[in-house]
Amino acid sequence: MPEFNMPKKTGSYNRLNLLDAVLKRMAPVVVAYSGGLDSSFLLWACSQALPANQIQAVTFHSAATPIREIEAAELTASFLNVKHNIYPGPEMKSEEFLANDLLRCYYCKRERFAFLLSLKAEFAGTRFIEGSVVDDLDDFRPGMRALKEAGIDSPLLEAGISKEDINIIAGDYYLPFAGKKTESCLATRIKTGHRIETLILEQVQVAEDAIHELGFQLVRVRWHAGEARLEFDQGDLERAFVLRREITRRVKECGFSIVSLDFEGYKTARKEKI
Repeated sequence: MPEFNMPKKTGSYNRLNLLDAVLKRMAPVVVAYSGGLDSSFLLWACSQALPANQIQAVTFHSAATPIREIEAAELTASFLNVKHNIYPGPEMKSEEFLANDLLRCYYCKRERFAFLLSLKAEFAGTRFIEGSVVDDLDDFRPGMRALKEAGIDSPLLEAGISKEDINIIAGDYYLPFAGKKTESCLATRIKTGHRIETLILEQVQVAEDAIHELGFQLVRVRWHAGEARLEFDQGDLERAFVLRREITRRVKECGFSIVSLDFEGYKTARKEKI
């Protein structure tokens, strides 16, 4: 792998050098690793800044975790030669999480980080870190509160790293996760206020997998009392409309009675008041 001091003069690489210093100060570290773009970038940066014996990754797997993310996490951790620990997600035992109110993400992260902190003996002398970036400060992310409460560090935030920085650097280094589309917990597909159920999460997972098989990288199957409301990346809307009959057939085979397409496309969760 190239070193961080490659001949780049952009702000992105200035921030990458700052991240290198931040990680060296925090080491040894355990990365809360989802397999998504941001945490994959953080794990890569750790592998460049620190010796292998000062890095571990932890991933949680539950019914709310997209299988594609677990597979991506395993592949990237192996590619980077980082020790990778996978634990069952404790959030599915939390009634507060399952109630699915606006603080769902907070309850999930609170349960997960409490579990990690209970493993202090196993990870003695390490610091737990995670992959939030500056863009997350503009989104509605109640899980950030859980990070502060648990004392989890966010080195990408501290270094001022943005999603744009990650895309630039990952592309320059030809990293395997470069250009990866955003992913999220399957519980986000269930309308707020409707209880989270394993059977619903499994139904959504199977439907999304069926659509991914058609070559779509980003899709959300929003569950509304048996109806599937589909969100695609803006650039894929026209193709999704052309393939609407095949998409509808596949999604109905997963048990949905009605399939509809959101013509506004995929939308992130913006800030809102609780």
